Amino acid sequence: MIRARNRFPCCRIGNSRRYSDPAAGVAGKQRYKLSMLRNLPLLSALVLTLIGFLLMVGFEQSGADTYSSQLQLQFAWTAERTRAVLASWGEAGRDRVSNGIYADYLFLIGYGALLAQLLRATRREWGRRLAWGALLAAGLDAMENVFLLGFIQETIDVRFTLLVSLIASVKFGLIGAALLHLGTHLARPGKRA
Repeated sequence: MIRARNRFPCCRIGNSRRYSDPAAGVAGKQRYKLSMLRNLPLLSALVLTLIGFLLMVGFEQSGADTYSSQLQLQFAWTAERTRAVLASWGEAGRDRVSNGIYADYLFLIGYGALLAQLLRATRREWGRRLAWGALLAAGLDAMENVFLLGFIQETIDVRFTLLVSLIASVKFGLIGAALLHLGTHLARPGKRA
């Protein structure tokens, strides 16, 4: 008999055969409640990620007559390019992107926690290491946001553009490695029982 193996043991949302049995009584209901509580951090991180992403994209693209996104600043690489991007946005574009960056703080907390939990659930050595990488990526994203807001509000000199672009590259590299690891973990064929 071939049994499908749960790839992420922390993500079990109840087993209908085990917990819906009326003969299980109170003990079965308590086990079901505990299994749901175990998933609460994962579900919270997922909800926070989705809300943060939708707010970030919504703020940056609301009423936009020209394309304005924090990605343009993240990968500007030179101070001249940063000045050109900021000038092309105008005051309205700067306000939209600033609001998007503030919403990005919700997003980075959510995706950092979500990726870390999913990677730890793989129960493999690289998964545990990349879980720390996902948290590092979220920290780098927060540092990058401070610089981007400083560029937009003209409180930080645009000479730091190269540093911001390097931080963004490392951040996206860590996130890409985490997603690749999760994808390969999910693509592995299940074990036979």
